Amino acid sequence: MLGVNKNTVIRALRILRDEGFLDFTRGRGVRVVATAEESAVLAKVAEMLDDARRFGHQPADVISMIQPRI
Repeated sequence: MLGVNKNTVIRALRILRDEGFLDFTRGRGVRVVATAEESAVLAKVAEMLDDARRFGHQPADVISMIQPRI
C-alpha cells in the first residue's frame, strides 16, 4: 500500500526490537515496550556491561559494584 518493500519493514522492526523499543510475541504480534529515554539508558547499560566483560567482570560483579550506590 505504501510501496515499501516487506524486507525493509521487517529489517526496521528487528532493529527497533534490538534497540529495546519493541517486543515480538508469537500469537500476539508486535508491541511497543520502551520509550526513547528507556532505550537510551538500556544502550548505556549494554555499553557498560561490554566494558566490564572486557575487564574480566561478569554482570553479577557489575550489579555488586552498583548496588551500594543505589
